[in-house]
Amino acid sequence: MPERTSIDWREDRYSFLRWTVLPQKSWREYWDRIYVDPGLKERLVAYAQFVLRYRVRYSVVGLPVHGIVLLYGPPGTGKSSLARGLAQVVAETVADADGVIFAEVDPHALPSQMLGESQRNTANLLEKSIPELAAKGLPVIAVLDEIDSLLTSREITSGGRDPVDVMRATEAALRGLDYLAANHDNVLLIATSNFEAALDEAVLDRLDLSVKVGLPDADAAARILADTLSELPAVEIDSAQIADIADRTAGLSGRAIRKLVLEALVTRSADPETPLTAGDIGAVLTKGDSK
Repeated sequence: MPERTSIDWREDRYSFLRWTVLPQKSWREYWDRIYVDPGLKERLVAYAQFVLRYRVRYSVVGLPVHGIVLLYGPPGTGKSSLARGLAQVVAETVADADGVIFAEVDPHALPSQMLGESQRNTANLLEKSIPELAAKGLPVIAVLDEIDSLLTSREITSGGRDPVDVMRATEAALRGLDYLAANHDNVLLIATSNFEAALDEAVLDRLDLSVKVGLPDADAAARILADTLSELPAVEIDSAQIADIADRTAGLSGRAIRKLVLEALVTRSADPETPLTAGDIGAVLTKGDSK
């Protein structure tokens, strides 16, 4: 399988998504450097392999496989990175010699204040744009970030949009998901959401898999800290100090923990080339505790 060293993004003709072809060597870090329960990653890989290798064997009525997995949880826990990383792993292990098409949907390109426009955009995305990628003959993995903006519960109105338009857009999305499931068995959709409670019950019923990506525990926090510190040229923090700092990060997301190191690096008075210390990070934590 050829390895690509530069990312060549392309846009679909509707401006709903951009896509590229994997594998990309640099993308492996989206998988290896996101620290979650290993069992979660194993579950995602097993599911993706099943969908792209074996779903064609089954009736959509007898064993309905919609090819949709939801990653949900607090912001900053690595959901979008895991989606990219999963696509990379699939490209390495499942795809043929030509790779996998990876697409990212722009969540802000679909909703519209114009009556009926959200419905048309959603239908075009799921019944034209993604199918056109699927017609290229490669496996397609498409990420629907912030899927709650696309499949809002029909009992919820938000953002000042007409509730009738919200309902029609959600109904168009449901029809589109069913269309993809019935006609394109080489498509895997990875949806992410920070507000899974806002999703329509009908889409929850169509999910093959729903996976919570929670806040890191102390062990994961320590691994995130160590990984972040590995980026720096000079550090004077030992493993025991990393563990102590990790214990103080309860309630922080992985992204917030990495930003903690960044804040310590840029706010201290010492020269950037001076080794970062546990005291530098501790000062930032103490400042946060006092707010």
